[in-house]
Amino acid sequence: MEYTAQVASSVIFVSELDRSVAFYRDVFACEVAIGESDAALLLAPGGFQLYLVARGGHEHPVGGIGYEFLMWATDSPEGLEHFVQALKDHGHYTDTHVSGGVRFVEGHDPDGIRVVIAHPSPKQRPRSMLDSRFYN
Repeated sequence: MEYTAQVASSVIFVSELDRSVAFYRDVFACEVAIGESDAALLLAPGGFQLYLVARGGHEHPVGGIGYEFLMWATDSPEGLEHFVQALKDHGHYTDTHVSGGVRFVEGHDPDGIRVVIAHPSPKQRPRSMLDSRFYN
């Protein structure tokens, strides 16, 4: 028997929990499934889980090695424009660029953690190259 696993969740350390919950709720339509005083579990449309953990001003415990940023995908050009506007409305839009036939919208969350939204999605257009902007 062959066993497989799929990415289901991400844990993000944040400085202000309520501010980060509002950002992911407002921009990405995440719903709060569980909320505590120092952590929250958010469900993104499609079921992906974001665990937000309040750490105040403390640095990430792994010293910069590990999780880098979240990448999202949308299935329509109109959806991508929606996210451009949502990031602009929150003052968190950074840039838009195209690589390998995929359009990427970049921004950041309230703690400066990079977020990227792509169109078409990997299911619609499997990736054929690496975008050096994500690793340089």
